[in-house]
This record gives sequence, structure tokens and C-alpha cells, in this order.
Amino acid sequence: MLNDLIGQTVDFFSRTFLDSAVQYFYIYVLVVIRLAGLMSVAPVFGQSVVPIPIRVMIVLGLGFVLTPMLEQTTGTSIARYDANRDGFLSPDETPPHLNGRIEHVAELSAATRPQGRPAFSADRIPLSAFVSRFQSPETLGVLTGSIISEFGLGFLLGLGVTFLLSGLQLAGQMIDQQLGLEFGAVVNPDLQAGASVSTGLLHLMGTVVLLTMQPVNGHVMLLRATLETFDALPVGEAVLFSQTHVLFTELVHKSLLLGVQVAAPVLAAMSIVTVALGFLGHSVPQINQMVVGFPIRSLAGLLIMSVSLSGMGGILVDAVPEAIHEIQAAITSYG
Repeated sequence: MLNDLIGQTVDFFSRTFLDSAVQYFYIYVLVVIRLAGLMSVAPVFGQSVVPIPIRVMIVLGLGFVLTPMLEQTTGTSIARYDANRDGFLSPDETPPHLNGRIEHVAELSAATRPQGRPAFSADRIPLSAFVSRFQSPETLGVLTGSIISEFGLGFLLGLGVTFLLSGLQLAGQMIDQQLGLEFGAVVNPDLQAGASVSTGLLHLMGTVVLLTMQPVNGHVMLLRATLETFDALPVGEAVLFSQTHVLFTELVHKSLLLGVQVAAPVLAAMSIVTVALGFLGHSVPQINQMVVGFPIRSLAGLLIMSVSLSGMGGILVDAVPEAIHEIQAAITSYG
């Protein structure tokens, strides 16, 4: 009898340990997949200058650190937003990326509350309402759906910021068209395409600005935004944003606006130079416009661009955080 009792006890603890290990493994895989979506396309992380093994090591290391904290996605992570420590989350304590989950929690409470029991107000939600115990997927189809959703979440965040920064490529092309430098286009391995001189310069400048933004570096801001999505969309509960096309339409608009803003000083200067050369050509017809105009335009354009580089960096510093917060709010809206 004693041997049977010992055998049953060992079997119980073995099954418990095995179930816990399998659950941790699933959580680790899904966390890594969400981070991998960001690393595959995000600026800095997704560029070819960062070797793939380095990206893999970063993703696996972050997943290893995060998994123990995310096994039980309860009020432990949400509690840090409770400033007055009353056990409730009020609107003035709620960060923007949690608005979608709060509305979702309020709707679930209204739909599942017992008969005659009032639902709690969306303006005052207890931390206990955020308890979300991870359930291991039971079938391969469920696991595949979770992997797609998790990867898509990180991918949308990284791709959105990349969309915005592509405005610098447009600005460089417009500048080089005016300066006549498109003839010197070379292949840019980071953009995986041909890039003119100014395009390469602005791309490198954008990368440097992103890495040195204040008060928080841009790459750190991207990682923090991704980690905050685990509060709004716990592991295993990720949903893809249904209005993705609307979000990317707005980002393309902002990217075009960023490109025009960055190129505007050079375009304005080139307009003045063109008018001046036109008057000069009519006044002194003996001057060869092709011979004189090309070096004057190039010299004036490079001078104006060098003077306005700091302003271009300021435009980027203002645009990137706003875009990250907008994308984060959209993908965590449960919409």
C-alpha cells in the first residue's frame, strides 16, 4: 500500500511538473513570436546591417526574461498603473494602450455577470478583472492561429514605423532630382533597392536620430511599446487589428507629409535658384545654362541641405513617437 501511495504521489507531481513545463514552453514560443514580428521589419532591428543571429539572440533572450512574468497575466503588471493603491483603475490612471482592454473587460462583465448582479463601471475597474490565466492550445489549428496573431501584432508595429521612415527616402529622391545627383544612385543594402546619394544620407540620418532620440531612444521606445502590448493583449489573447488598412492609409499620408517637410527647404531654394538662372539667361544669353546652372544648383542645394539637417532631425523626433503611440493604440483596441 505504501508503494502504491508513493507511486501515485510521484505520478501526480510528474504530471503537474510536465503540465507546467508545457505551459511555460507555449508561453515562451508565443512571446518570442510576437517579438520576432517586430524584429523582422522594424527600423534598426530589421535592417540587414544587424545580422540575423544577433536578432535571434535578442528575441530569445527577451523571451526568456519575459516568460516568467507573463505566465500569469494578472493585476501584477496592471497594478503599477494604480497610483492611489485602491485596487481599482480609474480613467486618470489608465494609459492609452489599455483603453481597448478596459472596454473589452467591461463588455465581458456585462455579458457574463450573474442575474441581478450589477456590472462594474467602465470608469472604475477592479484589478481582479484583468486576471487572464493562459490556457495551452489544445489543437494544432488553435496554436497556428495564435502564432499568426502574435507575429502579426509585432509585425504591424514595426512595419508602421518603417512606413513612416520611408518618407525620408521620398525626400532624398526629390532632393536629388533637383540637384541632379540621381545619376550617382547606388544600391542601398538596408533598403534592398537602388538609392541616390541624398536618400542614403537621409536614411543614415534617420537611423542615427532614431537611436539617439530624447528622452527615450527610438529603438527602446519600440521595444517598450511591444512589451506594453502584453498588458493590453495577454499571451494567447492577441487579435489582429481589423482596420489595418485605415491605419496604414494614415501612416502613408504622414510619410508623404514627412518627406515633403524634410525636402521643403531644398525645394524652395531650388525654385529661387531656377528663377534667378532664368533671369540671368535672359539678361546674358551668352552664358551657357547647362554649364553654369548645374554646379550652381548642386552647390546651393548641398549648402541648404547641410544647414537644414538639424531641422530635419527635429521633424523626425516629433513624428516617430506620435506614430508609435498611434499604432500601439490601434493594435490594442480589440478592433
